[in-house]
Amino acid sequence: MEARKLLEVKNLKVYYPIGGKRKKSSGSFVRAVDGISFDVYEGETFGIVGESGCGKSTTGKTLVRLNKPTEGTVLFEGRDLSLHAKRRDVMELTQKIQIIFQDPYSSLDPRLTIGKCIEEPLIVHKKGNAEERRKRVLELMHDVGLREEQYTRYPHEFSGGQRQRIGVARALALNPSLIVCDEPVSALDVSIQAQILNLMKELQKKYNLTYIFISHNLSVVKHVCDRIAVMYLGNIMEIGDKKDLFSNPAHPYTQALLDAIPVPDPDVVSMTGTLEGDVPSPVNPPSGCVFHTRCRYACDQCRREKPELKAVGDGHFAACWKCEELRKEN
Repeated sequence: MEARKLLEVKNLKVYYPIGGKRKKSSGSFVRAVDGISFDVYEGETFGIVGESGCGKSTTGKTLVRLNKPTEGTVLFEGRDLSLHAKRRDVMELTQKIQIIFQDPYSSLDPRLTIGKCIEEPLIVHKKGNAEERRKRVLELMHDVGLREEQYTRYPHEFSGGQRQRIGVARALALNPSLIVCDEPVSALDVSIQAQILNLMKELQKKYNLTYIFISHNLSVVKHVCDRIAVMYLGNIMEIGDKKDLFSNPAHPYTQALLDAIPVPDPDVVSMTGTLEGDVPSPVNPPSGCVFHTRCRYACDQCRREKPELKAVGDGHFAACWKCEELRKEN
């Protein structure tokens, strides 16, 4: 039985005017997300990876309406969540889409006890009375590995890993279907990262959750994700099942990212596909394929025409004019 499509993103664009809203007339924009499309299916963990500044976090925050899309369509359970959606529909649907932030230190209000931090979404959406809300908070604390006596403590009394557990509990408060995980373990020690990732997998099974997992750490993404989208300069370069993407990458950018993963063997000298040069400015991205300025396979067509995502396998897509040729070579 095929999984149900939970989220559809079509031609999503997020542009920021340079100089703020007052200078929109200047016509200069930071193209943080520049027309991306993808689907997320119920129960899966969909990864978004790429270098810093590629637009992956902007994408995640736009899906939970922390950013407003400039253009494009976002459908959640078949209902519109994009720019022209009705406020009532947005308020109803955003209860089902929550986010876990990257920084467990700045994402919690230092003036509130952790009980109140977790309870806040329930208060905002008027869920239950005070006793029912307290019961729900204690249940969530137990689920993420926190003790009942910690209910009245403040965020500064907890370690980074414990704070991220609080963030996970807060994200679960409204019984969401989809959780956007914006680099949820990048600020934690490696041993604590493993604990949080295992906790998230357990909670996914218990609550039938769907995750969008944003990260720049390919090893982590390989461990937790089912399918992966690779982003570069606001565009999706490749989408595919993690096994196919790691074993047989179709896009030169994906190949370069995989080549850059450290190998714990001093005798192995790889790094053959290491990227050279800097990421171009999102204010004035290159014509054609945005990756052509750093691609060793770039041709004249790459410089002139922007490639669309095309199938290179079962459920595997790449935006590259030469991807089929490169896969045959490899």
